[in-house]
Amino acid sequence: MLTGRQIAILAIMLTAVSPSLFKVSDLPVLRLVFWRLMLATILYAILFVCTHQRPKWIEVRSGFWGGLSFAGQLVLYAVAVRHTSVANAMVISSLQPLVLLGIAGPLFSEKPHRSLYGWSALAIFGAVVAAKSGSATVDTSLLGDLLALAGMLVVCIYWATSKWARTRVATAPYQLWLTAFATIAVVPAALISGHGIAPPVGTDWWPVLLLAGLGGIGHLLLNHAHASVPLPMMGLIYLLNIVLIPLHAWWLLGEAVGGIQALGIGVVLIALLIAVTQPVNQPLFATEKRQRR
Repeated sequence: MLTGRQIAILAIMLTAVSPSLFKVSDLPVLRLVFWRLMLATILYAILFVCTHQRPKWIEVRSGFWGGLSFAGQLVLYAVAVRHTSVANAMVISSLQPLVLLGIAGPLFSEKPHRSLYGWSALAIFGAVVAAKSGSATVDTSLLGDLLALAGMLVVCIYWATSKWARTRVATAPYQLWLTAFATIAVVPAALISGHGIAPPVGTDWWPVLLLAGLGGIGHLLLNHAHASVPLPMMGLIYLLNIVLIPLHAWWLLGEAVGGIQALGIGVVLIALLIAVTQPVNQPLFATEKRQRR
């Protein structure tokens, strides 16, 4: 049986293909986001029905706040990359573990060992090197960077909200309601932007189906892992995106991975491997230590 950390890693492996699928699709971004969420909602609804569960008010309420934050980070990121480089957005996103380290103690009484701060710093350094060396573009702006920063902070809110929700509700109903509310929340943004919500046609469907399937399963697993994996560790595992996104882009889009970028990816991998594979008798978190006693 997989551990919470292994489930979180598998989740990131599934969701990391999303940027490449967004790039190969000819659909406007927010229209694509809407239909990805719509199909994922249907997927979660089928799962919910198959598990013979009944809706509960606490599930709906938890899903509402999770859905708003999830939709917010999707829209902010989509707009941010129109005003700044993807590299800048990735660098700013790599700061997420620092925020999660700061809020984990006050909100969830999670006290990471000092070594995690070191491995997080090393992983963030590798992420910055990989992201900046992987893009030659200089098309950036302060507005775009601020939007990316806001998106990163909203992601942290989403993860904290999801962790709080998973202490009270099961994975399937929470994922169903948060995705349903996120779908509703994206509609005004899609209409105001002019992207619309008209259904895809022909071959435009396949990126949507892959995003809904791979991304949908990935986010389901991610929220399942929140129940057992400390928040700072989840943030560190999130940096696996910096490794996988360029590899997916190389595989699907033919984008080359440079030598310095590969070096940065290697640094991230080393830091993640050491932190995530800590032996049981050397837990990185005080909460994990208490649970094992």
